[in-house]
Amino acid sequence: MIQTIKRHWKMLLVVFSYMTFEAIVRSTSLIMEYENRGDHIAAWKPFVWEFTSTYMIFALVPFIIMYDERYPIARKEWFKRILIHIPLSMLFSIVHVMGMIAMRKLIFSSVGDVYSMDDLDYMILYEYRKDLTAYISILIVTYAYREILRLRHGEAQIEKSEEERIMVSKSGQFKFIDPLSVNWVESAGNYVELHVGEDTYMLRATMKDIENRLGDKEFARIHRSAIVRKDFIDSIKPASSGDKQLTLKDGTSLRVSRRYNENLKAA
Repeated sequence: MIQTIKRHWKMLLVVFSYMTFEAIVRSTSLIMEYENRGDHIAAWKPFVWEFTSTYMIFALVPFIIMYDERYPIARKEWFKRILIHIPLSMLFSIVHVMGMIAMRKLIFSSVGDVYSMDDLDYMILYEYRKDLTAYISILIVTYAYREILRLRHGEAQIEKSEEERIMVSKSGQFKFIDPLSVNWVESAGNYVELHVGEDTYMLRATMKDIENRLGDKEFARIHRSAIVRKDFIDSIKPASSGDKQLTLKDGTSLRVSRRYNENLKAA
């Protein structure tokens, strides 16, 4: 989860800013609607209603991204992957509603007021319509963000030859790089990101594909979403979770899953 947030913090910051702005607009619109009807309402209540819903949804965004990185839609089993998102969207909505209600009850009680619901079943059904739209929007934004990164950073292709060179493109220019110039690799949904010095190139492949291409002599898989070049490792330290924390020579910090500990013994 932490690695997901680190990789996508810029996108998450943009999403957070947009959702905050939208919540402010919706809150002020509700206040204006009540005033137009001649109904009195405490100005803080619409803000609590909107912001508890908005920030609860935002808290769930990294989980959606993390799942989609592991099981991206654009694969051979794309239809099956889409179907899996249906029950996930339902779970997303239930967690959103329960968390939103808990936050509202806490805030209302802290000011000596009571938050009540007329019909929880109806509320869940009512919210699911909106949550399904929000869920789909999050996926669309995630895939659009990856596409922007691909266009910005450039795309890589494995050249099918004995040398196994990697062809990369950036700003319309093509060049070939040695696989040993790749410092580390991370998963990015339908792509993997090749970190070469200060440059990043996106390759349409699975982590298993690139792991097989690079081999295990010079590279080591340390996590389901990360591969590192062994001689680019600076230090490895135990973590409180039982895993290990690996630091690369460029200062990048990555988690080593216990499942891949054996891969680092030779390093």
